Amino acid sequence: MTLALTRELAARLEGGMAAANPRIMAALQEVAPDHPGAVLTRSGMTAVYGGDGFPLNEAVGVGMMGPVAPDLLDAIEAFYAGHHHASAIRVSSLAHPTAVSLTAARGYHLVEFSHRWVLDLKTWRPAREALDPRVRAAEPPEELEWAETMEAGFADTDSAPAGEALALSRAFFRMGGGAVPVIAREAGVAAACGMLDVDGEVAALFSGSTRPAYRRRGLQSALLDTRLRMAQARGCTIATIETDPGSGSQRNVERLGFQLAYAAASLRRP
Repeated sequence: MTLALTRELAARLEGGMAAANPRIMAALQEVAPDHPGAVLTRSGMTAVYGGDGFPLNEAVGVGMMGPVAPDLLDAIEAFYAGHHHASAIRVSSLAHPTAVSLTAARGYHLVEFSHRWVLDLKTWRPAREALDPRVRAAEPPEELEWAETMEAGFADTDSAPAGEALALSRAFFRMGGGAVPVIAREAGVAAACGMLDVDGEVAALFSGSTRPAYRRRGLQSALLDTRLRMAQARGCTIATIETDPGSGSQRNVERLGFQLAYAAASLRRP
């Protein structure tokens, strides 16, 4: 079944991301109390700062509740200026047109695109008969292994960093709410991982990562399948995931029946 790709659906999905980021930042402060961390929430938008190079540094939800007021951009820019960081804003292709016109007028430039995908869980059925026995929900004692696996996969190396470099991954593991960290083991080794976050009837899948030595063994497909089953069991009707355009992850989700909901642009003001 094809979902209606409306501005209302986009607002729901972007709003879920905006709501999840403060939970991640709160968990980050638990894991690393000295790590930089600040959050600005206003008008359905959440902006995050976690230090130079922090991957969540951007304002999410801009233009999803209606026209963008200039004073909202003023607040975002003041927030990032207070941390000596360029103002960064995420804009969905289904945001109100003022999100584009106002950022363009202020000199924001495009950094990158991402694709947001959705799947109707009311009609989705697993392609495989049974759960892959390699995949399950991670237990609290596996936090470090899970975080090392996530970082190793994203860094394209089998050796994982340690200490402060694992802080954000450990924060994802601890983000709480409806979040479930999932781990895949191959011959006892933590080989791949991912996250499921349930917000009402919407299930967000993210942080999928596989150590290079364990790729091409079906682990990411198994992680997707397991998390979708978990989401259905929790009463979710929509699953969502984000990928880089044209990536292997995109091909995986397309094979499972996900449809493209919208593109999101990351914008930055020098």
